[in-house]
Amino acid sequence: MKKIEFVSTVSGVSDLFPIKQSKDVLPKWVNSAKQNYSARKKATNGRLNHIYQCPGIFDVMNQGYVVPMWHDVIINTNGDPDAFSWTVPTNELVELVPDTGLIENQSNGIGNLMPSKPWSLNSLIKINTPWNVIAPRGVKLLILPVPYPDSFEFESSIGILDPGYSNEINLQMYYNVPQGDFTIKAGTPLAQIIPLSEQKFQLVCREMNSLDKLWIRKRKFFMSATFKIKRNRLKELYYEHFGAK
Repeated sequence: MKKIEFVSTVSGVSDLFPIKQSKDVLPKWVNSAKQNYSARKKATNGRLNHIYQCPGIFDVMNQGYVVPMWHDVIINTNGDPDAFSWTVPTNELVELVPDTGLIENQSNGIGNLMPSKPWSLNSLIKINTPWNVIAPRGVKLLILPVPYPDSFEFESSIGILDPGYSNEINLQMYYNVPQGDFTIKAGTPLAQIIPLSEQKFQLVCREMNSLDKLWIRKRKFFMSATFKIKRNRLKELYYEHFGAK
């Protein structure tokens, strides 16, 4: 079976807050729905229509993988739809990802060009994660909000990640709390990733090794050396580097 590997550049993240299969990270309401369905099924001798029988909902909730928040963060808003601030437990977290930073405000560039949801901040919150993905040749990844979550303080934007071109997992989030403090706890599901393929894949979640580290260094050069990036050549180099998996 072919693998999809999620590789963390920060030691310990894959131990405490790994990326998991979606079927293992279902929202809490699903268990309540299951109990309700079992009770009503018994009372009606199985003659009922129930949300727990809906394949459209539960098929999507069981597809792919869920990316969790990898550290605690408090998001503060003050009523200004263009502004937010954030606080993490220690400065050491910031030092673990010095090249990217932990959280970014996307009010300039992407954020101010995309349509805003009426209930969300105008600014997108970009959460940079330590995850990189190694996928089989030709497999792209659909990034979605967590479907049917227990609460709605934030939601991921939608996009397709082509690992051959960019294999970093960084998430653009709509934020829906206009004023006050809200804590996103480590381990909270942030987004769902679904491989655009009918193949079945083995999930591997691990820390970065020397081969992964070398690719990250190479990719920085490839992305910086020319005015126009040769995307097709970059993809070929990615697959060659990881053994054309």
